[in-house]
Amino acid sequence: MLRENTGRLLISVAAVVTAVAPVRADWSASHVFSSQWSPHARFHGVTYLGMAVSLAMTALWLLWGWPARRETTAAAAMIPIAYWGPFFVAPLVPGTALEDPGHPVPRVAGVPANLLGAAATTLSAAVGWYLDGRLRARR
Repeated sequence: MLRENTGRLLISVAAVVTAVAPVRADWSASHVFSSQWSPHARFHGVTYLGMAVSLAMTALWLLWGWPARRETTAAAAMIPIAYWGPFFVAPLVPGTALEDPGHPVPRVAGVPANLLGAAATTLSAAVGWYLDGRLRARR
């Protein structure tokens, strides 16, 4: 049973991280409640967090609230991939930064932890999607 659900479990981990990690990181004085943020930026921060939680719950519902199918698993995997994937594009836009002055992001081996987390979550969803597809192809 575990092997049969390994792909869906990996996607579920990515979905839970997508719901929890942004709220833990951004519902804080360094983000949503930062005096450096304009009211409109706070509005976007709050809507972004609401979107992360609601889409992650949608992914879990697709995975476990429906009969397991290739399409529902694919849609569920795409949610965390679509959420975390832009973390790698955003720094390429002029004027953006991975951290604000006075609020450094912890680093692991010199790499910002938020990028490592985004990579791990994206990879978890992608590997889960791949494994689920392979299992279905064998049946």
